[in-house]
Amino acid sequence: MMHKLGLQPRRTIRVAFWVNEENGSRGGEAYRAFVGGQIEDHVAAIEMDGGAEAPLGFGAGVDQNSMEMLRQIGTLLERVGAGEIAGGGGGSDIAPLLRDGVPGLSELTVGTHYFDWHHSEADTLDKVSPEDFRKNMAALAVMGYVLADMPGRIAAGGVGRRGQ
Repeated sequence: MMHKLGLQPRRTIRVAFWVNEENGSRGGEAYRAFVGGQIEDHVAAIEMDGGAEAPLGFGAGVDQNSMEMLRQIGTLLERVGAGEIAGGGGGSDIAPLLRDGVPGLSELTVGTHYFDWHHSEADTLDKVSPEDFRKNMAALAVMGYVLADMPGRIAAGGVGRRGQ
């Protein structure tokens, strides 16, 4: 979509899919090994691991100044219902990146049926609402683009860490 619109952010946006979160997190560890020293170039890691139900916004493991910047970005997401920016970003999928100081974000969804289907035979594509899926993709695209294009960077910090 960005290419189609002629948008070119300052930084590269990389979309990565991996597996094995629940059984050793080997996918996240393999990605971390793959990027090696280029980890310092990562502006953020965004995880979408809460299903594709209607988006609410993002949890963010960032410092206070960065939280304020993300809340401004959140105003762009209000139209699709995803403007909430709260503490608690990250997750086991991106934990290997967070360990090296990459700020982490996690997309938040309503989660109404997540545990009805999660890791069961009922976890099939027919459960995904195309409209909610489009809203999730819009929220991820806007957040990713703004983070890749902004002149500064957000910083990891204690504000968004779960349990604090």
